[in-house]
Amino acid sequence: MNNIQNNVSNILNVSIKNYTDCGWCLDKANEEILNIPWSIWSQWLFMSQRMGKKEWGAIFWVKDNTVTGFKIPKQEVNAVECAFKEELGGDGIIHSHHDMGAFHSSQDDAHARNLYRYSIVLSNSDGSICTKKLKLPCGSFGYVQVRLGIIDLPKIDLAKIGEKKRELISEQPEEELFRQARYDELQMQCEECVRSDCHGCEIFLAMQEIEAGMFGTGFDGFQRQTREEPKCGR
Repeated sequence: MNNIQNNVSNILNVSIKNYTDCGWCLDKANEEILNIPWSIWSQWLFMSQRMGKKEWGAIFWVKDNTVTGFKIPKQEVNAVECAFKEELGGDGIIHSHHDMGAFHSSQDDAHARNLYRYSIVLSNSDGSICTKKLKLPCGSFGYVQVRLGIIDLPKIDLAKIGEKKRELISEQPEEELFRQARYDELQMQCEECVRSDCHGCEIFLAMQEIEAGMFGTGFDGFQRQTREEPKCGR
């Protein structure tokens, strides 16, 4: 992210050091909420989709912890860079990382984030991140992570949409698991069998016995299947 020209993007023309990992910044993370109206947030999401694999940027104004408006400066962009060509002021800056993650790069720190109070990075694949620049107790400046809150959301009736309940499957007793494993083993032997007399087969009789234990003596599913589609004598 470049702001106008590299040689003047840093107003103080000094080396930028990040203090985002200091203990004080981490302790204060997500204590503040920056509210964004849906009418603005939805436009930013739409622009990210329209720009595809290219970055884009905009500046915005904040009053009482709420974004009140934004403008898109003249800019030149590609897949890894967004360079503003005009200065419009503003309290914050937002730019996209398209399908990259939501994070502030070293280029963002050197040429953009240090010039604004708020900075938002929007990612198509990884959500968003927002930081606020402020003076630290040590006398330097740093960035504290801020939560984003979307307000003035559209009213949609979701009454007809219900969550599907998960069906609880009771655990099989150990004896049933053993029977099922034995049955599967016999069935594999049956499918490999080349004998023509299924009803005189020890494997077939053993499977019938297991079926009777699992499903009752009246179960004849395997017999019916055998008569319709013989598995032996192929």
